[in-house]
Amino acid sequence: MIERLWLQPPLAFARLGPSPVPCDNYRYGPSDLTPRGTGRTTVLPDLTLDLDEDGNLSERPSERVQFKDDVGWRPVCPYFEVHGAWTIDGESGTGPVTEQVLTRSGLRPEDVRWEVSVANLKAHHITGQDGDRVEALVSLSGDDHRRHVLEGRSPQDAERPLVPAGEVLPLGSVQLPAPNTELPELRLRFTPGVGAVYGPRGLDPASGYEPPAERLILNPDAAWCGFRVGSADFRTTPGLLFAGAENGWRSVGLVDDVCDGTVTVSLPAAGLTATARIVAAPPRFSPDRRPFVSLADGLADRVQRADVHRPDYVEDEKQTAQEVRDLFERVLETMGAVNVDVQNERSAAENAGLAGYLGLAPADARAMTFDPPEPLLGLLLGLTERGRRRHRRFVALEVLEDMIREQPDLIRRQVRAPARAGGEGGMTLDSPRFYNRQMPSNMRGSDAYPMHLTRRQYDLLVRWAEKLREDTEPQS
Repeated sequence: MIERLWLQPPLAFARLGPSPVPCDNYRYGPSDLTPRGTGRTTVLPDLTLDLDEDGNLSERPSERVQFKDDVGWRPVCPYFEVHGAWTIDGESGTGPVTEQVLTRSGLRPEDVRWEVSVANLKAHHITGQDGDRVEALVSLSGDDHRRHVLEGRSPQDAERPLVPAGEVLPLGSVQLPAPNTELPELRLRFTPGVGAVYGPRGLDPASGYEPPAERLILNPDAAWCGFRVGSADFRTTPGLLFAGAENGWRSVGLVDDVCDGTVTVSLPAAGLTATARIVAAPPRFSPDRRPFVSLADGLADRVQRADVHRPDYVEDEKQTAQEVRDLFERVLETMGAVNVDVQNERSAAENAGLAGYLGLAPADARAMTFDPPEPLLGLLLGLTERGRRRHRRFVALEVLEDMIREQPDLIRRQVRAPARAGGEGGMTLDSPRFYNRQMPSNMRGSDAYPMHLTRRQYDLLVRWAEKLREDTEPQS
């Protein structure tokens, strides 16, 4: 009998796209970090699973990865695969659950139950009104191989539901492939939305936003339509978070088709259930550039932050060096996707505006950012080019190590320490709310404050630099 269930992967990201053809599977290859290389991560095609409308699944090798076609971005459509542990005829086993495993456990495909629950709660997060929730739920049995649309609706018993009765905001679809001899595993594929924006009925074209008429389906009387932000709490409603009028502080009522939620598989007869998470996000606009603060970094910061403070962690020179090198490789890749000159001007303007609001000197706040250099060799983006050249050196770890040996305080001086920005009372130009020349420079974090590394990443760099210095200084 089957004794345990789990889903692989436990968390997956889908990527929006209007094309009917999903993006082929790919993986990252080695980075081109030679002195004259591109600095980009190599994208390599991999085996791809194709699923037709009838649920027939097939596998093919992919020769190239195409992210867009004539229709637009190709969506990334992840599969969830059922895994388990069982004891059958006295023999224990683990791995993917197949129809054979079900049969030998006295079960049938229709005994498997799936439930996919997703929601778009961005409007609800800001207004706090239940009527602004957009939710979808699909339940199906393991022998149902049709495609099912995730129909986003608002609670109709709530006051002024955003999605009115009779309307649907599609949040993607799900489908169960039919197992076959070559691919016998139990799977579910999640296909995200097309990347559409929906608005209220009667949306005024003067607002500057004009979704197609067929997407003007929302209730103009809902709390989200015309909602005014009552206070400038940048942690929950940072600037440009939503499409707004009157300097962005009044919502015009637009909603997109991103969502997140759960995928659950169960065997009611065995009393077993497994759940994974699904997130539908925008396309990867630079798929060959990895972020230097990733979801994995955020999760590691939650559960492994203390590890970097163990003496044996940084004493493992190979492990620590690999982690530090990977971080600086990702920094270089990010630099290749950023216009530093534009971001520097934005940061300077935000500094000046905030300083003026707080009664501080705007000129002093603006001067905290970089002075744009004179055009170099005909290059107009001087800061961008200079930054890319400098960061290219750091992926040669020996260069960075020598710099740290010569300047023991380099990391603390040049890298922004994670800090809570706090309130505005008594704020000075030393507050973390202001951009300065510390790295990562000119980048905005998810809280709308200047971006920083995770605490774990920062502490690792500090401990690594201290260990380099300890090994350099002569022993008395």
